[in-house]
Amino acid sequence: MKKYLMIILSILTIFSIFISYLYIRCIPRLKEYGKFEIERLNQLIITHSTTDSHYDDLLIIERNADDEIDLLEFDMVKVNQLATQIVLELENIYTAIEEGHYQAKDDSYYEKRIENIARSGIISNISISTLINVPSLFSPSIAICYKHLSSISSSVNKSIENYGINHVIVELSIEINMNLTMIYPFFEQYDSYTITIPILIEIFPGQVPLIYNY
Repeated sequence: MKKYLMIILSILTIFSIFISYLYIRCIPRLKEYGKFEIERLNQLIITHSTTDSHYDDLLIIERNADDEIDLLEFDMVKVNQLATQIVLELENIYTAIEEGHYQAKDDSYYEKRIENIARSGIISNISISTLINVPSLFSPSIAICYKHLSSISSSVNKSIENYGINHVIVELSIEINMNLTMIYPFFEQYDSYTITIPILIEIFPGQVPLIYNY
């Protein structure tokens, strides 16, 4: 009986060592997949949450009698209101997902996927065979979960420059910054993400006024 017990313990030990080796070997690619999946999730959420935002009247442009540009600047009150609106909407979405309260608003792929993530906390399941480059029809998978760590913040990037011959190009974007963590079996990985949302790109005839400071 003791002999059989020793054999079983030896097999379990070898199996445990093999599983540990396999898991350690998987970690680098698992982190890559996890980072890709969570970046894709963030991009999906941000893209859908900003589609209904209003970007009108963000630019103030005044011309003189000769149709030359006298004033060209952003209405920063409206720009900051827009940035605040986007951040607040994102905070509400991420909070609903983390607390498992998110409910799909329609039958679209986006809404159903976000609702499923909210219920399970899992953003992706990656098979071990994929991680170690071994072809297999049946392979156990590793779940990648996410957790929202801190408040989302934003910053505004704006640019007004001469463009080509007698034209001005105006660009405005909002950078969304967030801290998230990917949760794997036995360890977590923290990371910061920045996603840029293009808000306005327009070209106007004229030149940037020499007295304009930007």
